[in-house]
Order: sequence, then C-alpha cells, then structure tokens
Amino acid sequence: MKYLVVFILFFSHLYVDAQEIEKNLKKHISILASDSLQGRLTGTIGEEMAAEYIQTQFKQLNLTPLSSFSFIHNFSFTYNSNPHSNQPNTDTIIGKNIVAFLDNRATHTFVIGGHYDHLGHNEYNLSTDVNSKGLIHNGADDNASGVAMVIELARNYSQNNIIEPVNFIFVCFSGEELGLMGSKAISGIIKQKYPNTSLMLNFDMIGRMDSNNNLNIGGVGTSPNFTSILNDNKPSSINLVLDSSGVGPSDHSSFYYQDIPVLFFFTGLHSDYHKPTDDTEKINLGKMGTIFSYTKSVLDSLAGNPNLTFTLTKLKQKTKTPNFKITLGIFPDYKDYGDGLHIQDVIEGKPAYTYGLKKGDIITRIGKTNVTDIYTYMEALSKLKKNKRYRITYISNKKTNTIKIKF
Repeated sequence: MKYLVVFILFFSHLYVDAQEIEKNLKKHISILASDSLQGRLTGTIGEEMAAEYIQTQFKQLNLTPLSSFSFIHNFSFTYNSNPHSNQPNTDTIIGKNIVAFLDNRATHTFVIGGHYDHLGHNEYNLSTDVNSKGLIHNGADDNASGVAMVIELARNYSQNNIIEPVNFIFVCFSGEELGLMGSKAISGIIKQKYPNTSLMLNFDMIGRMDSNNNLNIGGVGTSPNFTSILNDNKPSSINLVLDSSGVGPSDHSSFYYQDIPVLFFFTGLHSDYHKPTDDTEKINLGKMGTIFSYTKSVLDSLAGNPNLTFTLTKLKQKTKTPNFKITLGIFPDYKDYGDGLHIQDVIEGKPAYTYGLKKGDIITRIGKTNVTDIYTYMEALSKLKKNKRYRITYISNKKTNTIKIKF
C-alpha cells in the first residue's frame, strides 16, 4: 500500500507540473502578445516593454547576466525598408537581446533561444495582410510562443535543485524579423566567451501544431546523434518532420555559421502568419505542453554526452544565396521532400492565388529551372523578371499541370 501511495503522489505531481507549465505559458504569451506592447517592433517602446518583462522573469529565477554585461545586450544596425528602390529608405535601429546564464560549472554550454520581436504596426510592410498598415501585429505564435518556452525551460532548469552536466544560456533575440540581426550580433560573442558551446536550440512559432500533430525540427544533420535522440524521446502523440539543414529562416542559422550544432523547433505556417490575427486565443496550450516535455527529454538526453560533433550541411557549402525581386506569394515548406517545392499556403492577392495554386500543390519547374526544394525554388525566382510571363509546372492531386504566370 505504501508503494501505491508513492506511485499516486508521483504521478499527481507530474500532472500538477503539466498544468502549471501550461498556465505559465499562457501568462507569458498573453502579456507579450497583448495590444499594450504594440507588436514588439525592434527599436520601439513596445519592444522595450517586452524586454523588461523577459528580463524580470530571468531575474526572478536568480539567473545571472552573461559574462560582463547585463541581461540586456544592445546592438545597432541599419535597415533598408525599400531595398529595390532607387531612393532607399534606410533607418538606424537599436535592438535589445535579453541574455541570461545558468552556471553549472560544466565544460560544455547549451544555448536555448527564440526571438521576441515582431512587426509592430506593419511599419516595414512585412505583413501578409495587404490591408493591415497601422494595425497591431501581436505575434502570439510568432514568436511569443517560442519566448514562453525559453522562459519556462529557464524556470525548470534553474529551480529543479539539480546541477546538470552542462551550463545554459537563455537568450531572447531582437531584430529577427528584420534579418536575424540580434542573433548575428550575439552568436559570435557567445562562441568566443564559451568556445565549448555545443548546442543551440531555437524555438520559432511552436504554438499552432496542426491536426496532424506535426512538429518540424530543422538542423538534425548538424550533429550525428541528433536523429536517434529525437526519435528515441518522441511521444506517441506527435509526428516528427525532420530536416537536415542547419540553415533556415530563423535565428539558429546565425549559430550554425559559428560551427555550433543547432536544432530548430517549429510547428508550421498558418493563415494568421504575419497578420494582425495572430492572437493568443489561437494558441494550443496543451500541445505546447507536450512539446515542452519532449524538448526537456531531448535536452536531458543530449546533456548526458554534451561533446556534440558539428557537421556541415548542404547550404553551408553554397557560396551565395540567390537574390530575387519576384515573389510568387506562397508559404513554402522548407523540408526537402525531393520531388519539388511543397506549398504550405498561398497569400490572397498574390500571383499564386490569382492563378489558382493552392495549399498542398508541389511546384516542380519555374521557367527553365527544375525545382526540387526550397533552394532551387529561390534560384528559380532569382532568374525571373517583372512584367513577364513564365511557365510553371506543378502537381495538384497527383496530376501534373502547367500554367503561365505573369509576375
């Protein structure tokens, strides 16, 4: 009977912890994605308010500033809001990364991060809603959800009365939406001060897991042990969509270029992406709780053997990312399926929408370029010119179609 009581108390404790985690996640997201923060655009008062909230959370957990500077790491950059114009509009912007350290006196260090900036009132025309100028873009999923996970992992590891075999750096980046500016500014500093940094785990948009329960994880090719550990710790309730590349459209890329193994957790794009409708009530807290528990298991497993080997993935070997002025108006799937570029969604009013392309279609050729993945897709767009028609071949419902689109 004694062992039964202990068993019941143990699992009751787990249940209470799960509820507490979801409660805390909701609190963080609700505050960061509230109208009072005005969309958290880098360099604005709303971003400063968000930075103060995150810093306060780190202080309450008795974490320490990273090395010699405070929790706030200021950086500046210039941003051209109209790069294709003959009269560019260039602003100088000051951003604030929020960085905290958990010193376990270990040899190796893990970085856990996510960006907290968003689009503000669409000052820089980055919204996918063509009629949203001046409206608040709260960014609940993008990326208050990722920041909430960073804070809760910081809470777990700093308050669990366990000294892990790795140190932790918890960092919330600014300037991601304007070109990964915050992570570019801090990644080199972290690598210099902590040369044995052997993992960067990045959360970006992990609050809207779809009905298929897919969790996208990038960077699995950047260290040999990642795939097996990710699969071994996977709960039965989620499906993993793994991608080997260390480079993607988020802050882990900056650490990959410092030769640090990376993992990128992402639950996918949706119709509210970069729109004023990305709000707190649409977040799936239960599934976020599952991702939290899964992430914790993965980190604990990796910490058992933290001397992770860095491995180059294919994009690092490319000398240049293509530049292009043409947009098709789709949300691409970044996973390499090998049979073309899979469309996650289309943007209303853009060429893809106008000419009938839809979610689930697979683009296989644009103009004279065969399209097999995101990289050949970008290469194809770089060759196009405005106001000209190009033939596009795509697969829809297992049927191959060809259309001509004017860009």
